[in-house]
Amino acid sequence: MEEFIQGKHFSITDPQNVNTVIYQVNKTEKEMAKNSPKYTVERLDYTEELVGEKKKKTFYIDNPSPQGNKLAILSFGTDRVVINNGILDGDKVIISKKPMPFKFKTLYNDEETEYKDVEYTPNLKRPISIIDPETTEELKPVLYFDEKTNEVKGKCKLKPNKTYFAFEIRDVNDEGFRLVGGTPTFTE
Repeated sequence: MEEFIQGKHFSITDPQNVNTVIYQVNKTEKEMAKNSPKYTVERLDYTEELVGEKKKKTFYIDNPSPQGNKLAILSFGTDRVVINNGILDGDKVIISKKPMPFKFKTLYNDEETEYKDVEYTPNLKRPISIIDPETTEELKPVLYFDEKTNEVKGKCKLKPNKTYFAFEIRDVNDEGFRLVGGTPTFTE
């Protein structure tokens, strides 16, 4: 029996010294929403190829929503990140016309430390992502079961003398989303 995966893909090209990652913003289903975060983020898988001195990335969404998929597009440069709202609508990706430069305060500590309890939905989706801005790799939280609250939670270990970028989606509307990263807040 053949397995068929229906999905969509789209490509972007990163200039030199820029590395873009894209997250799908998901609203938590009503039956799971009672004690769960309102929105979760899911990093999109991608493939990469060199085109001259630039990198062409093709991003994949496995189960596109008929209502469209909201996207958080983060382009990491040397000392800043540019944040864009986007939506996969049918066979096209619509990106906001004005990218928002976002000078961010980073998570930093002189000693190894753990970063807060991250709440998960029952299907193990999380509302926050912590990224190493140098490599754009995402830190994977260590999961544990909190017996007091009867919930699955996670903690990220932060290495000493290293900076991290953390963001969380707090609200979504027709114009975009409210994103919290480090200390600053972005609202379109």
